[in-house]
Amino acid sequence: MKNKTIVVPKNKDAEIALDYDRATPEQLIEMTLDETMFNELWEAGIFDRINNIAGVNIDIYEDEYIAEIDKLEKVLASDIFTTNLIDSVKRIKSLFEEAVKRETGIYFYF
Repeated sequence: MKNKTIVVPKNKDAEIALDYDRATPEQLIEMTLDETMFNELWEAGIFDRINNIAGVNIDIYEDEYIAEIDKLEKVLASDIFTTNLIDSVKRIKSLFEEAVKRETGIYFYF
């Protein structure tokens, strides 16, 4: 299994560059999930809960993103970040917070 990555562009220019696969590492905030971390999050239902709240389809075989601020805020306001997978879940929560603060989005490359 290849590593999975969750990405937040730092600004709108970075978001546009990401859309064209031209974003540089300096333009992005990234979280790489190894197989163990991904499986723990998957089995805990974190991504299913995000899907239900935001109306998206994060799954193992496709890329997905959430760029609407209201959807990002709905996920943040939910209780999904209270699970016991503290470090991974806190990091994902911080990525959602960054996306809202920067008015960009969060991208899941699975």
